[in-house]
Amino acid sequence: MEASFWGGKNLPADLKKVSELTKRLVNVYSPSGQENELAELLAPLLRENFKVSLQRIGSRNNVIATKGKPDIILSAHMDTVPGKLKTYEDNKFIYGRGACDAKGAIASMILAAEKAAAYGASDFGLLFDVGEENSFEGVLKAVNIINPKLVVLGEPSSGRLVTQQKGLLQLSLTKKGKAAPAATPYKGISAIELLIASLNRLISIETFREYKKLGNTINIGMIEGGKAANIVADESRAIIDIRTVSNNSKILKDISKVLGRGVVKDLDFEPCVSDAKYLSDILKVKTITMSYFTEMYFWNKKSKAVVLGPGDYSVAHTEREKVSKRELLTVEEKYLKILTDDRVRRDMND
Repeated sequence: MEASFWGGKNLPADLKKVSELTKRLVNVYSPSGQENELAELLAPLLRENFKVSLQRIGSRNNVIATKGKPDIILSAHMDTVPGKLKTYEDNKFIYGRGACDAKGAIASMILAAEKAAAYGASDFGLLFDVGEENSFEGVLKAVNIINPKLVVLGEPSSGRLVTQQKGLLQLSLTKKGKAAPAATPYKGISAIELLIASLNRLISIETFREYKKLGNTINIGMIEGGKAANIVADESRAIIDIRTVSNNSKILKDISKVLGRGVVKDLDFEPCVSDAKYLSDILKVKTITMSYFTEMYFWNKKSKAVVLGPGDYSVAHTEREKVSKRELLTVEEKYLKILTDDRVRRDMND
């Protein structure tokens, strides 16, 4: 069974529908830890066509919607990075926090799933989870109760198929010093100065010297320390985000040689490669490698998994976040094809 709505007389209506749903979702501010309002919007909307269950994650919920016994899952995260933005639109784009990461994907998935169900498709589901932007709590619980053969993750990929992604290392580096009055700094030891020296040594490590898109990259994302300007800081801390293409343990060894003690490993996920490249031929899209890290890492351990979504990643997490209306609809059709094309189910069993 295969369905297509592309290019017909309903195109303007379909374009309006996916745009309106995207705006509705973007209007709900849902930074990590505050996803409940969005989940409360999605659950009743999905109950109109699917069996819906909520999976408790602390004080929050993953939202799971199914039709039959799902062997295909379309999934996206409900949370966004912090920083509320005004939601608005022009003729081509919808702007606002989460527009491309990843509420546009949620809207496209829901409408594709509704069409697939109307065409008689079954045995698929939707998963909208929490905590993707910081802890991965949502997906770590979801993989324990859902057993699909194929998972398609909605992240901004400009409608292309992501079959390889970088790994992720997140480290904390803490330095201890000795407090003293600012008037006599020589009587103390500045933890901030110690931290700066260590960070300078860190970014000079061979593996980080060339900031190439598809090489190992490092970002010093947060620095904190000190109690007041007139006190020598007795403690400081940095949080470091490293995206990897090589073995994580080797990178950690290189870092330990340079920095010694004080480094704590918070997250450690290796790069991964998908086994679902066959979708490229069916969807007639290019396969790409992306520099970002996604939940594909977790699903790839138990099923075939890829990333496919509307939006340009370069504007995600920024004040310029936006998503193309036309791309929302184009990706919606790709999701629909995944749910209704018999070749997808045949090949995912190979």
